Amino acid sequence: MLIGSSNHHPIVLACASDDAYAMPLAATMRSVLENLGGNLSVHLFILDGGIRAAKKRRIIDSLSAYPVEIFWIEPSAKLLSDLPLSAQYPLAIYYRLLLPKIIPSTCKKAIYLDTDLIVVGDLEQLWQVDIQDHAVLAVQDACQRYIHMAGGFSPAQKLDIPPESKYFNSGVLVINLDYWRTEKILERAIAYLQKNAQRSFNPDQDALNALMVGKWGELDPRWNQIHAIHGYASWQDSPYSEEVFDQVLHHPYIVHYTTPPKPWQTGCRHPRQDLFYEYLDKTAWAGWRETFWRRAWRRLEKEIQIGNNPQRNSSAFYTKKCSV
Repeated sequence: MLIGSSNHHPIVLACASDDAYAMPLAATMRSVLENLGGNLSVHLFILDGGIRAAKKRRIIDSLSAYPVEIFWIEPSAKLLSDLPLSAQYPLAIYYRLLLPKIIPSTCKKAIYLDTDLIVVGDLEQLWQVDIQDHAVLAVQDACQRYIHMAGGFSPAQKLDIPPESKYFNSGVLVINLDYWRTEKILERAIAYLQKNAQRSFNPDQDALNALMVGKWGELDPRWNQIHAIHGYASWQDSPYSEEVFDQVLHHPYIVHYTTPPKPWQTGCRHPRQDLFYEYLDKTAWAGWRETFWRRAWRRLEKEIQIGNNPQRNSSAFYTKKCSV
């Protein structure tokens, strides 16, 4: 579905969401488009983990003023069926692994974004960063800085990975699609997770880090400000220099709400919760706020769904099936 138009080559952007994250997805994408400079357009691939048709329409309405072409992709769960799942890590977290098979082979790179973040910088600047021969560009994690600090890489695994290797956060990625295709990253990541499922604390992120040691390029940390930055008393307590600490804390390009509760959930204390609602209120969810009755209704819906064990609700009008 085409919304708007542009004569320039588009930015290829991808995200993944189930029905629960449809609203935050709208806020994320609205922030991307509102801060995009120039006359660029966006090809947006939404990897759909079960978003209901009514919410898809609201997402479309939220972005209708901007030059974006939306591709709704419903990935098959077959390849991912044996991977570790939990309430915190639903199937949709693995969808990014499918991107090289989903995005057309004519596309050489793509930006992947989680849907619990707000973009306040110009994504064109990220798109223009030279990926060279790196497998991916990412930001070194502010908490788990190195492999040996990540819980999924305990010595018991006996992996052939130098413990001092840097560890990246997978919520913001510039992906070298050709590299992922040639090196069969999807297949290797699945094999890794099947073998190490019980040890992985951040399954998709651990797998990508394990496969890309020494093969990823480091982005300016302003492209992925995670919650931890707000927990440091000063720059001396942080892993950054004074200048970088000030930039990441006060002038981020992307604010990533990595730690629950999220801004739209009860009990959120993130200092930039207001930023999320600033962009949400520019979407078809304008004015939405969490309430007791909304929480109660979601619990009831969940119980009904579990009781009825419904099939996935999809619409051929909105959704393109994917065989991978």
